[in-house]
Amino acid sequence: MRVLAFLLAVLGGNQAVAQDVDPRARVAAFDRESRVPDHIGEPVGPAPTTHAYEGALETRKIYRIEANPGAGFHWPYFLLLPNHVPAGHPVLIEPNNDGLWGAPQETHEYWAAMRNEQLYVDFGRHLNTPMLTPAFPRPLVDNGNGNLYIHALTEAAMRSDDPRYARPDRQLIAMLDDARAKLSASGFETSEDALFWGFSAAADFVTRITVLHPERVRAVVAGGAGGLPILPLEAYQGEALTFPVGVSNLDQIADGPLNADALRATPVLLFQGGADENDSITEPPFSCDEFGSDSYSCEQALWVNDVFGASTVERVPHVAEIYREFGMVDFNSIILPGIEHWTPKTMEEAMRGYFACVIDGGEGCAGQVEVPDLTVALQEQAARGR
Repeated sequence: MRVLAFLLAVLGGNQAVAQDVDPRARVAAFDRESRVPDHIGEPVGPAPTTHAYEGALETRKIYRIEANPGAGFHWPYFLLLPNHVPAGHPVLIEPNNDGLWGAPQETHEYWAAMRNEQLYVDFGRHLNTPMLTPAFPRPLVDNGNGNLYIHALTEAAMRSDDPRYARPDRQLIAMLDDARAKLSASGFETSEDALFWGFSAAADFVTRITVLHPERVRAVVAGGAGGLPILPLEAYQGEALTFPVGVSNLDQIADGPLNADALRATPVLLFQGGADENDSITEPPFSCDEFGSDSYSCEQALWVNDVFGASTVERVPHVAEIYREFGMVDFNSIILPGIEHWTPKTMEEAMRGYFACVIDGGEGCAGQVEVPDLTVALQEQAARGR
């Protein structure tokens, strides 16, 4: 995470200033059982200046859009417009993922606003796309796993009986529809489908929402996914694949069966660091008597480890083969040799090229992406001791 306020100021954006309440000021009210050491674990600077929506949107301002349960979303989101939004351009969405359990909502909003600003720096100013970042929580719940992992769009989140947390996929689509209406009211016409980008748990979110709502996804990039990307199959090698491993039970937890044709037509780009050891599937050996996970069931974890391998990198070629055999029109999955759990700058450049290709109506955009030059990234990684 960078000091985004400084970067945006240098690049001509709004000067970010400190909020009225320092984000570290409410430690006394914080639940110590949540595993978060502070209200803001590692603040990197003041939160960016945000604006309330009052009927009109201006470019290069970050708007905090209030939750609107009546419109289908129970949490706020952040919306930022670049200097220019060509008619028909898609919105770029990155789900928030701060890794914090049970933190106050202000914490999630701090990081979501920071990520929204970073989207401008990395993508929006290059692609001329509005940027949307939700501020979903990751609440502590008594479900045996300690928390409801909304940031990864888990089955538990999909099935939640609390309307505030239930169906994060629908809530994000509702945020997109709300943002498009507000953009249109200010003279910015955007496409019904959106670009999606996510890393780590957010990569899980965007791959899963792509399978759940492919008709609303113009293109997706997912990096460093925990576990394995959801497979577009109801069964494999005689095993029924339930969400989030596969799609055999979508009619029970979502809006119906997989829209296979729409998914096949959706450009998908996946990347994984070759030295990335972050994995939301428990490493064997383990027994189900001692198993605990906020992401997968014990049976799912055992099956994935047995069939696809016990690391995210081992699983990459298997997942790629399944997607290609499924008949994806434009799919690519690459490994970044030596890279740990982060996104190098040169990979961001490759992602920008991919998104630009898609926006321009190009064909085979994902397939054109190659492993970028990682020389500087590996040097930086070694220097930082990542």
